[in-house]
Amino acid sequence: MRNELKRIACAVWLMVALCLTANAQDASLRVTENVGEQTLDSVIVTEKKKRPSLPLRIMSGVEHFFMGCDTNYVTPQKYNLTTQIELSYWHDYYFLRSSQTDKTMVIQSDPSVILGGYVYYSIFGYGAVWNLNDIGIKAGKTNGTSLRQSFVIHTAKIFAEYYMFNSGKGAEIRSVSGIETRGRDRTFHGLDSRCNGFSAIYMFNNQHFSWPAAFGANAVQRKSCGSWSAGFQYNHQHITFDKEALPDYIKQDIDSTLLFNQVNYTDYSISVGYNYNWVLGRNVLFAISFIPGIGYRRSNITEAENLGHSILNNVSTDLNLRMSIFWNNTRMFSGLIFETHTYDYRKDKFGLTNTYGTLKYLLGVNFWRKPKPKD
Repeated sequence: MRNELKRIACAVWLMVALCLTANAQDASLRVTENVGEQTLDSVIVTEKKKRPSLPLRIMSGVEHFFMGCDTNYVTPQKYNLTTQIELSYWHDYYFLRSSQTDKTMVIQSDPSVILGGYVYYSIFGYGAVWNLNDIGIKAGKTNGTSLRQSFVIHTAKIFAEYYMFNSGKGAEIRSVSGIETRGRDRTFHGLDSRCNGFSAIYMFNNQHFSWPAAFGANAVQRKSCGSWSAGFQYNHQHITFDKEALPDYIKQDIDSTLLFNQVNYTDYSISVGYNYNWVLGRNVLFAISFIPGIGYRRSNITEAENLGHSILNNVSTDLNLRMSIFWNNTRMFSGLIFETHTYDYRKDKFGLTNTYGTLKYLLGVNFWRKPKPKD
């Protein structure tokens, strides 16, 4: 009897133990499931929080389309924001010629020392620079270049820029046919040139060649490479000439066919050129770009002796040369850019060639690092 009671008691305790164990396992499973659900929910919430906004996703897509490249050749921009300081030196030349008498006059504007900079967000940039020579100079005696502005898009595929600036005012008569100018007063404050325009260039080999690495500093070229390019340019210039501001000895003896009151012309041109990036060493690049253009020009000239307007539609030419040398470690960069433009205007009795060039020193820093792309 006692043995049976013991066996019954053992069976009961065994059943109780099994039930408790089952309940404990079930509770543990429910807790694990709840924790798993909470963890999954938190991951979903976290993913939702980390997902960028629609404007940022659109910007990222646009940037990837325009800046996509072969990373064996180019290291793309790693930051969203770029700031640049620019110190530059500007010079303008005007070559006037008479077709009737073969007389010429050369005018050189006073050199302008320019200080300013650029700010880029992604591929979009704005630049503004001021002429340091104008500080403390009375109105009407300056180079007329107090402010130069440009709006820029720098990408691997397309470079586009809208620009506007003034030049002239302070100038020097370098030479006049038939008149000895050496050792005599040659200052001239009667020239004023106002310019604005738009240009866009497309790079054909944009997966391997980087225009931004050469001239925008928001990418780094890793292997030497070149690319053909094609572009469109619009340029408007308004040049005025005040002959009364000439030195008296020039005003008395100058050939009247060299004089004009104003030239107002607009160019529309297409261009085809070649560009090459030569990697000199790690993070060091030398670049050269030569892009001649040809197109249509609508011109309006008011001559000094005939105040009536004569309109001329003809072929226009523009020679655009750029060279640069840059050091860029993706976070900071520094370099020099040399650029020239030559515009040529011709009429039956009169011709004017306007050339301006600039040498720029740039120092820049990148901020706001982009997230690393996911595998």
